Amino acid sequence: MDNLGSLLIDKVRLLFRKEKKPYCILKNIMGFYPHNMELYHLALKHKSIAFHDRQEHGKLDYKSSLNNERLEFLGDAVLGAIVADILYKKYGTQQEGFLTMLRSKIVCRNSLNKIAVELGINKFLLHAGDVYQAHNSYINGNAFEALCGAIYLDRGYKLCYQFIEKEVIEKHLDIEELVENSQNNKSKLIEWCQKNQYKVQFAYNELRGRTGSVFSCKVYIEGIECGHGKGYKKKDSDQNACKSALQSLRNTPELKLRIAKVVEERILKAKQQSNHDKAMAKIAGRKTIVFDLDGTLMDTLQDLYLSTNYALRTCNYPERTLEEIRSFVGNGVKLLIERAMPKEITTVESEENKAAFDRCFNTFREYYIKHCQDNTKLYDGIDTLLHNLKNAGYRMAIVSNKLQAGVTELYEQWFKDTIEVAVGESQEVRKKPAPDMVELALQKMGVSKDDAVYVGDSDVDIMTAKNSNLPCISVLWGFRSKDFLIENGATITVKKPDEIMNILSN
Repeated sequence: MDNLGSLLIDKVRLLFRKEKKPYCILKNIMGFYPHNMELYHLALKHKSIAFHDRQEHGKLDYKSSLNNERLEFLGDAVLGAIVADILYKKYGTQQEGFLTMLRSKIVCRNSLNKIAVELGINKFLLHAGDVYQAHNSYINGNAFEALCGAIYLDRGYKLCYQFIEKEVIEKHLDIEELVENSQNNKSKLIEWCQKNQYKVQFAYNELRGRTGSVFSCKVYIEGIECGHGKGYKKKDSDQNACKSALQSLRNTPELKLRIAKVVEERILKAKQQSNHDKAMAKIAGRKTIVFDLDGTLMDTLQDLYLSTNYALRTCNYPERTLEEIRSFVGNGVKLLIERAMPKEITTVESEENKAAFDRCFNTFREYYIKHCQDNTKLYDGIDTLLHNLKNAGYRMAIVSNKLQAGVTELYEQWFKDTIEVAVGESQEVRKKPAPDMVELALQKMGVSKDDAVYVGDSDVDIMTAKNSNLPCISVLWGFRSKDFLIENGATITVKKPDEIMNILSN
């Protein structure tokens, strides 16, 4: 049956339909009447509707949760095939690269968004009110692809082809203009930036003189100035600026490296923000906090420094600086002494070297037990934090790679009124970053991991939290820098103790 006969039949059918308006609206958009209206309703239903309804009314049935994403997937493939066929026939002598470039310009998100608005699809699209601002600026273009999928399923490939060729390309796209634009410097630069997912910006300035205005333009890629140009028209100035930028990118490899580094940093920040948000969500509602001790609750560095150097001095080894000791702590006192002693002793296995290590370690241990509180003190704000947490119903524990005797002495002096359990290094339990200390502390408290948060100041603490499957808050007043912690996987960092309370309570 020809198109005219089919159209007459559809008009007759329309007379017997209760609601004629939707059919007429789609006829004006597509050039022919729809048959299966449910497909078109689905094509114009964004997923935000189901999400919004779920928030409002709770659990939805299967039908109510359907949206246009599957039709969008199908329509994208059909649209690409039809546009490729049209261009193949129109440009019989052009090579693959030209055809691919032109097809990408036609089916790109910006182009489809524009077409959807010109067709009026956006007026009938069902979506949550804030979806445009929230996360998806291509909602209209996606709906257009879904409409193509609906037409393909409802009326077949032939009419879908007719819709795209007659109603879309002939009425809403100037292919020759796209071809022309593809040859200019601005289009080339923008296309290169889009291909590499770079942000490009243009800054214009108008200089008025007696003989008229001169426009200047600067091109920025990822915030880096890459080219500049002037012209008596604004369009000429940005063309010249883009030509300058393309030459710079072609002739200056260092410029490309700078841009790539900025993008890498932007992507890294976005990833870190995503990890931060996930960690914050995981923390919500947890009421148990497992604290590291040295560098987190207490400033123990001076006593560790003095005790280590006492042991080194007693054993006739060179002493270490405070910053060296700072970098050595975190994995237990045995590793602290191993790192502090001369490498020719700790890296060569022999009975003599083992005896030398034991002598130095035991000297440190005996001295530190007696002097572990000479200069050790709570960090500012810690005492207030612990009491506020206890008053708010939080339960707390300490896990430390410090010797159990030292942990116990510090616990009795500083923490027994606020913290329930303090676990230190012993032969019965593996030290951090193994999860054993954390698991032992939670077991003693009768608490599940699902209710616990870890707080520490080092890469060892981050690994301990990960091995224990706990979210981790990394403090910045301890023994490691912020950059070091982030490089080692920190997702949540705090500068002051009261920020911990804010995070937990929020």
